Amino acid sequence: MADLHLIGGEKGGPGKSMVCRTLTQYHLDRDYTFTLYDTDRSNPDLMRIYGKSAGCQLGVFSEGEQYEDTANAIFNSAIAARTLCNLPAQVFIPLKDWIEKNDLLSLAHESGICFYLWHVSDCGSDSLKLFRRSLKHFGTAMPHIFVKNYGMTDNWEPFDSDERLQALIAAHDVTIMSFPKFIGNKDRNIIDNLSLTFGDARAYEGFGPISRQRVKTFLRKAYAAFDGVPALCQSPSSSHKGR
Repeated sequence: MADLHLIGGEKGGPGKSMVCRTLTQYHLDRDYTFTLYDTDRSNPDLMRIYGKSAGCQLGVFSEGEQYEDTANAIFNSAIAARTLCNLPAQVFIPLKDWIEKNDLLSLAHESGICFYLWHVSDCGSDSLKLFRRSLKHFGTAMPHIFVKNYGMTDNWEPFDSDERLQALIAAHDVTIMSFPKFIGNKDRNIIDNLSLTFGDARAYEGFGPISRQRVKTFLRKAYAAFDGVPALCQSPSSSHKGR
């Protein structure tokens, strides 16, 4: 079975690109077959950083009729191999329209593809509200993975104490994942400014041993978190990296 992982958060700034970049490096380091798409046209970080090493391609989700077929390649690629897709902010409506107008959840079932929607959160009230909306709309038809991004906040009391949201999470069997904080703001800024992959960053000669160790420690913690996500457990092995 192939799968399509849509990594988003709906609002801007919860760290979804950081999660997707790390998930990409996870697949490269594990030597898994996958296809990578960046659909964030305003700030295509993933394309800029992983365009060469992971063969990242650009995709478009849009309400405009002239773009109605531009996202179809994303679905088609998932038929052949696991596909990771970095979503832009405020994509819920065009994503919903693409899925529903093409009856993609039924087609995915027929084609042996499973959709997963990752919601990267900073625990803000708007983030939790948008996650609740997504759960209510898609229900169990599209499994959700909620990412508690500790790089944005370590206070998750509003999430943990929201009884209505927790009831929805239990009813829809949502996977909860804790994503670690990258220690060293200066190091992270250098990585971002130089558009380094995490693979390049952990061996970057411009870093001292402590900075390189920070990258390795962050990846080790993030990979342990990814290993705990059931949707990634059936990871397809490959003799080549990326696609």
